[in-house]
Amino acid sequence: MPKAPKAKVGQNKKPIHPNSRKAAALSRKAFREVRISQDKSARSKLDVLAEKCDWFRVNFDPDKTVYTREELCELSNRYLHRFDEEIEQIDIVSRIGNRQGNQHASRLAAIKLTQESDRNELESVGMEVPDLMNKSTFNQFKLWSGEIKYAQNFKLKKIHKSDIDKVEEETNANNDSNDESDGNET
Repeated sequence: MPKAPKAKVGQNKKPIHPNSRKAAALSRKAFREVRISQDKSARSKLDVLAEKCDWFRVNFDPDKTVYTREELCELSNRYLHRFDEEIEQIDIVSRIGNRQGNQHASRLAAIKLTQESDRNELESVGMEVPDLMNKSTFNQFKLWSGEIKYAQNFKLKKIHKSDIDKVEEETNANNDSNDESDGNET
């Protein structure tokens, strides 16, 4: 029986000529992979934006004509704390009985990752939210049915951590002054 030819280690095939059909095919394949990866990342960014806009669509007050900066900051703060009830429910379920494993570990990890990315975005460059202070954007937002492809048409506003902190301080100061005035009347 004849022996199989031995593979030559370390020696590649002949180099490909840059103007050849094979070089063109390899270049098309590389460009296609780059284009597909960019499309996937663009789609995921659009999905995140659409999900964020959908939360604001569900939770905003349609009876208003526009939002003030303070109201938009309060709504953004509620957006940041949107998972608090779910975390509390997971905590309650995990404390009930003698459970050995953590049944909701993956969901809890996903929530923590989302909250961390939102917090990092807020503290660094600012979190983008729909500009509900702009009347035309607000009216467009009211009419939006929740389709992902139209989410990119909304004008966005960046909300920074300092904006939210300022609104919280003003709210606390107003509550303290209301408490003091209530105490004086009784």
